[in-house]
Amino acid sequence: MKSPHFSRHRAMALLGLTVLALSGCAGGPFSDATGDFEVDPVYLDRSQIGSVDEFVPMSRLCGTETVRVALADGVGDNAFRKTARAEFEDEAGKCPNIELLPYADGQGNPQKAIGDIKALVAQGVDALVVFPDAGPALIPTLREAYEAGVSVVPYTASPGGEAGTDYTAFVGHNTVNDGRAWAKWTCETLGPDGGNAVFLGGTPGNAQSLTEIAGIEAELGENPDCAAVTLLNTPGAPIDTGWNPAQTQKVVAGLLTKYPKIDAVITDSGDASLGGIRAFLQAGRPLPIWTANDVNGFACAFADNHSKQPGFQVVTVSSRTWMVRLALRKAVADAQGIDDPEPNIVDIPIVENSLDPGLQPRCDRGLPSSAVLSSELSAATLSRIYR
Repeated sequence: MKSPHFSRHRAMALLGLTVLALSGCAGGPFSDATGDFEVDPVYLDRSQIGSVDEFVPMSRLCGTETVRVALADGVGDNAFRKTARAEFEDEAGKCPNIELLPYADGQGNPQKAIGDIKALVAQGVDALVVFPDAGPALIPTLREAYEAGVSVVPYTASPGGEAGTDYTAFVGHNTVNDGRAWAKWTCETLGPDGGNAVFLGGTPGNAQSLTEIAGIEAELGENPDCAAVTLLNTPGAPIDTGWNPAQTQKVVAGLLTKYPKIDAVITDSGDASLGGIRAFLQAGRPLPIWTANDVNGFACAFADNHSKQPGFQVVTVSSRTWMVRLALRKAVADAQGIDDPEPNIVDIPIVENSLDPGLQPRCDRGLPSSAVLSSELSAATLSRIYR
């Protein structure tokens, strides 16, 4: 199978103030055609991007009028959504004038998700936070709610559309920055000798992984420390894993058969990474350096293997379940007519780095593997929501 490699000499237009366009091509069983893909301009608009240091307390935005709030999830039955729901409810509890309406779980059905939003509007919701799994299919319903006077804030996954026309604001994490951060750490950790890296994404064609690989390729193309690092992916194409540990294990087993040397694995899922780690161990191959987002099981995998394989180093960015808090603050502030100075798009911080004594991976054996320790919830709350 032909497998074009990325090098800094083949970098596409740099990610700066312009939109980066990427073209994918068929790459056999380890990648899917991505077609033409453009990074959403919101991730390149520095006027919307900021850091967690710019967050303000919820108490500053509560206002005085009673405000009915609700969270509408496109799908709610996974650890991330359960954690985010608990964070939403915790944040709402900081305002005595907030009335919490029933949680809505779209159960992966776009029509149910649409119906849930309409039902919440009929119940008189004032501030509505939405995880728009159904994407652009939700835009007419979001616009209908917005035009009815509801402060509507989709978060994490952009549904498309336009803020101020279809909804109040979109709140998300800067996935371009995630890719850049992972690539920068990878290059610095591999050192001047460099090596071979792979990027494992999620479901085929998902915008998050496509935007992350845009950031990775831009960093590899711009950063002199990356001169000797080769990305084995087809340019612009994440290697699909479905964010599923079992599928990731199969995919990585195939990559290990294909490539005799893999020095770095860049991923956007700590949970799915557990399958990839198992593939390396079963193949008798040394664990490479590894990037992900934080999850308890990934930190515990590091704790279990690092002493036997000191070359196994890891870095994670926050899994940002707390992003729902920012979305709620934006929605409540708008409903109360209060200016919220916080950014809409957030550069997610690195929360674990095995090479940094102050950011050692945190493994809590008393919590499930899927627990997100970078959440703002207490250990007791985390134990309760994962029952």
